Amino acid sequence: MASDPNALFRTAEAQFAAGNHPAALDALDRITRGFGAHAPVLHLTALVHRRMGNNDRARTAFEATLRLAPGNVQARSNYANLLDDMGDAEGALAQLDASIAARPDFADAHINKALILQRIARPAAALAALDRLPANLQASPRVLTIRASLLRDLNRLDEAAATFDAVLAQEPARATALVGRARVALERGEPDAADRYRRGLAGNPDNLELQLGLAQALEADGDEEAIDLLAGALAQRPAWIEGHEQLARMQSEAGRPAAIVTAYQAALHQLPDHLPLHLSYWHTLMRAQRFTEAAAAIAAAPPSVMQTPHAGLIRAMCTSEAGDVSTADRLFAGLTADDEVRIARGRHALRAGRPAEAAQLLETVTAVQPDNVTAWAHLSLAWRLLDHPRTGWLCGQAGLWGTADLPLSSAELDDLAVLLRALHRTRAHPIGQSLRGGTQTRGRLLARQEPPLRHLRDLLHAAVTAHMDALPPADPTHPLLRHRDNAVALAGSWSVRLADSGFHVSHIHPHGVLSSACYIALPDGVANSATHDGWLELGAPPAELGLDLPPLAVVKPQPGRLALFPSYFFHGTRPFAAGERLTVAFDVTVGT
Repeated sequence: MASDPNALFRTAEAQFAAGNHPAALDALDRITRGFGAHAPVLHLTALVHRRMGNNDRARTAFEATLRLAPGNVQARSNYANLLDDMGDAEGALAQLDASIAARPDFADAHINKALILQRIARPAAALAALDRLPANLQASPRVLTIRASLLRDLNRLDEAAATFDAVLAQEPARATALVGRARVALERGEPDAADRYRRGLAGNPDNLELQLGLAQALEADGDEEAIDLLAGALAQRPAWIEGHEQLARMQSEAGRPAAIVTAYQAALHQLPDHLPLHLSYWHTLMRAQRFTEAAAAIAAAPPSVMQTPHAGLIRAMCTSEAGDVSTADRLFAGLTADDEVRIARGRHALRAGRPAEAAQLLETVTAVQPDNVTAWAHLSLAWRLLDHPRTGWLCGQAGLWGTADLPLSSAELDDLAVLLRALHRTRAHPIGQSLRGGTQTRGRLLARQEPPLRHLRDLLHAAVTAHMDALPPADPTHPLLRHRDNAVALAGSWSVRLADSGFHVSHIHPHGVLSSACYIALPDGVANSATHDGWLELGAPPAELGLDLPPLAVVKPQPGRLALFPSYFFHGTRPFAAGERLTVAFDVTVGT
């Protein structure tokens, strides 16, 4: 056997299949030493190293394989998977493109390319990759499931629903399609969303995504069983981070602020060294503005957790937000500088009355992250405090913000108000959101099926397109104008219902290029209030920063009026005495 390379290779394959990786490597090494380098041997060597977690050795072996056999599309595809695992998505895509160029009918390359593009938030390009597959492969349940998921990412929910239905007609028990179709049902407001999740769970009882979806569907129906369901699942799976975060949100919106961290504390009692659980716990306390409590929780964490860099950053941020400037200065000084730290330090410098320091830190971030809304928002405050010459360029150009009165009749506005009120089923504002004294709907409001909302969506999209067309000329260095000519989409839509004395604290939406407020119903007298009660303020800094800056503009509300403004504008509303202020809001994103 020692002198037969074919027998040695069969041994290596068998050992690899059995999971005996050292024996597989030994057989492969004997082939190489006795008979020289051959592409199949190097390819299998790469696969063994990858399975063992030796990524650098696997990479070296893949590259050697492709030097000997550049046309080996399977090796390129496997190499792409390794590069993707190592965080090099662009390198992985280059390898897949090379595979496709060598063999256009290589289905795995097209599919893997689509999956990588989806993961890096390029769903339109991912869908185009699937479109290049042969027609017979496009109809397979696996490909249709991926296509449906991409259609959902692109907010084409009607098409996504139909495509998931086509998959389930072929394979009724396909778990990924069951999950995806149930999620789309929830987002479209279909009445059977909870039943769809239950059907999925019947065949997949341990699927956490289905358990969470059922809880969200029950919550959307106003069923308080949602909280008990999630709490029960977390008792069995204490390390389930998304479950903790959603339960905390549900507890907050149910009017139980004391209960938002109960499940976290029970889980940490069982898993005291679980870093992701600690991080999520601290972030939840921060979102609830319990900064002193969060800083104390970090200080009390086990040393293996407390001494991690991210723990240090969160502790410094919480200390700053709690108002202890000098201690926060010391904590920030001990951190290694990266963009996340620079943004946090920039915000802290604003609070500490050091706008020049803030500007220097934040300009460093925006130079390399031109779409970082959080950095631009805080930089706008620093520049205004410094009377910086670029303030007008960033915030003062005519047309950056504006209003449009939608062609909605009083009867249409009344129908919308009735529909929206029925969707406001929680008791209190969500954790980490800007509203005070009101409620917010969950899910993607403008993805729902009800005709009044579909009509509103069409009107809003037209108004957004007109706003983008009327912007000042494109400017590749400007955070909004660099996207002036891009295709836009409405994302992250919701409704807010504020009651007596309700308001929004000043905040930003970090995931869009434009933000919005569309007024559906207003308290009597608000539209003509001499003191601007209930009006929208643009550019007013968050109160907790203690900055002496007025708003850039104050927007008069009117039923049917849409306000659009750059997402890097801090914005909030003034309280009003009594009545109901009912709005729809969304973020505008650009096409990918």
